[in-house]
Amino acid sequence: MKLSTFFPLLGAIAIATLNTSCLESRGAAEKPPSQTPENGAQFKKGQGLSLTEEMSKAIGLKVEDVGEMKIASAVTLNVSAETQNTATGWVTPEQAKAIRPGIEVELHGDTTFKGTIEKIETNPLGVMGDSEITITTTEKLTVGQPLKAMLRQPAGDAVAVVPSGALLKTAEGSFVYAVNGDFFVRTPVKTGVTDDKFVEITDGLYAGDQIVTTPVMSLWMAELQVLRGGKACTCGH
Repeated sequence: MKLSTFFPLLGAIAIATLNTSCLESRGAAEKPPSQTPENGAQFKKGQGLSLTEEMSKAIGLKVEDVGEMKIASAVTLNVSAETQNTATGWVTPEQAKAIRPGIEVELHGDTTFKGTIEKIETNPLGVMGDSEITITTTEKLTVGQPLKAMLRQPAGDAVAVVPSGALLKTAEGSFVYAVNGDFFVRTPVKTGVTDDKFVEITDGLYAGDQIVTTPVMSLWMAELQVLRGGKACTCGH
């Protein structure tokens, strides 16, 4: 073959190859994204959040049934020692409804000991709002010592409950992640009495429903990242 014929032919091949590469690159860019979620999570409107098996294992995902049990409510208050044998603090109008003189309380400082509600004064400063309580104890206190006072109320009828850690509290309200097939749906709930382990659910769930008990905050962060198109790792790191 003459050189005069060879070089134009070589140029044509190069141009054809370049055009083909461009078309392939464009075609690759136009292909739909992989169905495998990049961060181990994906969100579908109306269905909820789904996780890959690897991500579920990585974050230690646990699912449990909503239980039903009698629950004794507990109110924790911040009080401080007024004298060697008395402590005072403030309670909201809602908390004040369950408090009366003579109720026994647990006081938590360096140790745990018992105390008794001596009195509750509504509007002691003449201003509508919180009430002041006075607690007496046989333990010797240091004036000004900060304490935690826990008041427990008798248990009522059996109610639907979830572990305290299963509850997600946001600016929009309280939620749990309910199981919906292969998805987890952030579900609004209303809560009732609570103790140091469980929370009563008065609306939004029934006993026997399945929910995520841990790690709720990881699911919340994964949902936010997926909805906002974030690329950050949601595997608990």
